[in-house]
Amino acid sequence: MDMTAMNKISYGLYVLTARCGSFSNGCIINTLAQVTSSPNRVSVTVNKSNYTCYMIAQSGRFNVSMIDTTAGFELFKHFGFASGRWDDKLFGFNFKCAENGVPYIPDNTCAYLSGEVVQSIDLGTHIMFIADVTAAEVLSDNAPMTYAYYHANVKPKPAAAPPAEEGASGERWICNICGYIYEGHLPDDFICPLCKHGAADFSRIDDGAPAPEPAPAANTDSGEEKWVCSVCGYVYEGALPEDFVCPICGVGADEFALMNN
Repeated sequence: MDMTAMNKISYGLYVLTARCGSFSNGCIINTLAQVTSSPNRVSVTVNKSNYTCYMIAQSGRFNVSMIDTTAGFELFKHFGFASGRWDDKLFGFNFKCAENGVPYIPDNTCAYLSGEVVQSIDLGTHIMFIADVTAAEVLSDNAPMTYAYYHANVKPKPAAAPPAEEGASGERWICNICGYIYEGHLPDDFICPLCKHGAADFSRIDDGAPAPEPAPAANTDSGEEKWVCSVCGYVYEGALPEDFVCPICGVGADEFALMNN
């Protein structure tokens, strides 16, 4: 199956924001849809691993800022390559609060809407929130950014291969965390420019290359249990401690699922 076919589906890109207690957070999504016009309802679908998903489930409110074509990659890095569990994404960032008390992003967005959840549907790895639209505002006349536009004009292209004298080998390497592709011989001290993980988190993908070694298990106390991180795919063998933190992406034990033997 060629999964890149999914990139041909043209849908928009958004910053989904939530507030729970005194804490605010946000993430990038591409799953906003209007489901009915009377009442005016929308749906958003969010990965359970996103802290924003948990916050919406707790508060029942969210805002969606509709990214437009003036946005650069920094916006996507800011809301897409860090976890709200560890970083306050709104600290020092320009935002405004809507009537529901939830932040929205006024820059590089053409509109926003506020939603109040009326139904939640568990989809396994994701939750779909169906919500009444309680407020909405057009912020600019700029065109909304589509998924296709993002891939063609915003997402960075693969890194250039190093000079021939350094051994430009025709190799291609993919970051196991964020999907960034590096072309050429991968230096041992290379750092992914998107998610900041090192060369150890890259796998070779050029034709004819051997299959990459799986991530080493952190523990082998027990051959009976294997746990996989639902965020990055890291595999842990043995009884998973309650306070375990994934060494690759930093999420906690609650984001691991027991694999079938």
